[in-house]
Amino acid sequence: MKQHSPKSAVCVLLALLMTLLCAMPAFAAEEAQPPAVFSELKDPSGGLLVVSKYGDTQNYPEQSCEGILAAAEAGADMIYVTVRKTSDGFFVLMADETLQRMCVDSLGNTAEKSLADIGYHELSTYHLRAGKGGLHDKITASTVPTLLEIAEKLSGKALLLMDGVWDTRDEIYTQLSDNNLLGSVVFVADGDKKEVKNWLSAKQTMPLVISRYDGNVVFSAKSVISKTLQAGAVGTWLSSGNPYSVVYGESVLAKFPGAGRAVIDMTDPAHCGKRADNPIGWNDVTARGYSVLITENITELCEYRARVLLQKERLSATIEKAQNIDVTLCSTESVKSLKKAIGNAKTVLASSVSENSLTEANYELRLALSGLTNQTEGESGKSTVTAGRVAIVIAVVAALIILEVVLESVRRKKVQKRKKQRERDRKRAERENNGNTPD
Repeated sequence: MKQHSPKSAVCVLLALLMTLLCAMPAFAAEEAQPPAVFSELKDPSGGLLVVSKYGDTQNYPEQSCEGILAAAEAGADMIYVTVRKTSDGFFVLMADETLQRMCVDSLGNTAEKSLADIGYHELSTYHLRAGKGGLHDKITASTVPTLLEIAEKLSGKALLLMDGVWDTRDEIYTQLSDNNLLGSVVFVADGDKKEVKNWLSAKQTMPLVISRYDGNVVFSAKSVISKTLQAGAVGTWLSSGNPYSVVYGESVLAKFPGAGRAVIDMTDPAHCGKRADNPIGWNDVTARGYSVLITENITELCEYRARVLLQKERLSATIEKAQNIDVTLCSTESVKSLKKAIGNAKTVLASSVSENSLTEANYELRLALSGLTNQTEGESGKSTVTAGRVAIVIAVVAALIILEVVLESVRRKKVQKRKKQRERDRKRAERENNGNTPD
């Protein structure tokens, strides 16, 4: 048998080592790319964000993998979910503590167990009822998904807005971080201001966090908003069933511009001051300063957002037109009105995601323009007939009329003078003729 030298053995080992080192990247977990909304959510002046509550519940079971992915496909930026822990430590998506409303066993019997008393192995054999569940909803093939499963499948498409996670935040943070999925989720923080600040400051990789305040005290609301946003939260979720609560007032919502996002749940009247989850309700809250809306009407809210973007384009075009118009010969008062309308339009354009606010600002600016342009424009798009120019034309016409009157008066006087002169000449001639007549 041929003997291998120590030198040959070392070469073989080095070759194997190099092969393993080259192969390791293929086995390493790929860094998940966060969706576009990851950056936009952190922008206080960003656009309107659509949050689907529990996914597409009209076509799939709530919080099912299929329903969540369908909501993202329909245009939702985030999907709001409730996270709970099984008895064996798995984090799963389930709105209730019990399984009765949503789950049935393999025989089709309603599951009467509590989620905290069941392990994931058994839970994974249960099936979800359609929509929002209940005894009369049909049984589907969908099962209860785990948090990691959904975060991975949703990665790069939308964000998971996770509720019910604050008490177990460190466990969830570790699991998501180990799987490179922190860029796929947002934590809802139910702790006080100091707790939120301390938790975020201790993290090397800071996750997205939205703080929450439910109440009607001005000072408390302002304090929670200011201090949690300063600590690193990207927004604050405000809630009250009172339609006139301080959380819908200007003094509280003035804390958000330039600092973070105002979040509201439109699916429950008790959380949005009895406002409806429709364009009327959306116009109301967005006009006040809310820019992250939780809804059960994904398609409709996405269409509303499209109209908002259209109104922004129209308002921007009107502002550009107003700034380029020639106001040299216009009255001071009308120019002041136009400048005020331009300033208001710019403010609305930069800060509002309300369809009504944008439309009204555009109307007011066009109204101010009409006072200058008299609704007549040349081919260049600039004013050709302004109020100042009309006044000049009127003055010129009036001067011409006066001149014509004066000239006519002079002409008549000359005619009268010539008539009188002829009359005197006639009489003198008659006297001379009478004097030469023989006796």
